[in-house]
Amino acid sequence: MKTKFLSVMALLLLVGCQQQWVYDAERSRQISARDLPLAVYDVPPQVIYRIDDHRFITLENYRYCAGQTWYNNTKLGIRTNIDRTWPEGFRGKLIIDDPTEMNIAIPRVSPNLCGDRGCANYVAYSTDGGRTFQWVRYDRNNITSDSVRDSNLYKFVVLSDRMYVLRRYNEKEDWNDSIVTQYPLVPGIDLSKPYPDGIFGAGFRASKRPDFLKGVRTPSGDDHYVCTRANDKEPEPK
Repeated sequence: MKTKFLSVMALLLLVGCQQQWVYDAERSRQISARDLPLAVYDVPPQVIYRIDDHRFITLENYRYCAGQTWYNNTKLGIRTNIDRTWPEGFRGKLIIDDPTEMNIAIPRVSPNLCGDRGCANYVAYSTDGGRTFQWVRYDRNNITSDSVRDSNLYKFVVLSDRMYVLRRYNEKEDWNDSIVTQYPLVPGIDLSKPYPDGIFGAGFRASKRPDFLKGVRTPSGDDHYVCTRANDKEPEPK
């Protein structure tokens, strides 16, 4: 009986190791893809998130869905290079519902497995219609060693005067039970520094204000990033 028990445990460990190896191999490939800023890949730009008919986020010059991210407003002729990102890595929600068209947020995650020290994850935000962007870390109070795994615990909601960042404790929990951090979005604000006089943020549990996001939605209906790989074959650089 003891021998049978040990055999079963060995089999479970082997399966677990194989699954982890596949996961780590994929992660390593994504990290390598993110660290290729000089190569130029023959792939068409693709819209990974659409706000409405003239505002959208594109991924360009990418490999394995890791590439250069741009914000576009075709009505105003705005086209701003954000940074290299990996949209597949962020599996959370994003809602932009600002009729003034001034406020935008583009969250991203670290592709690395960060160990005990934890990862640092940031969101790019704009208060001038996407002409310029700044960054603020959104997970200071929630240390994670695997940003990709935990990214589906986050939901970003951008309105005309504020940004909400909701965080659930686990993926089975309803958003109504999440903890909410409210960031003020006023022209020129630096969210990584103390706020100007008279400008305040807030923190609360969503269940205490059950209707605070009632009716809020992105005009297009999008609520997450979508990236389609042209094929599974590595694109060749030009």
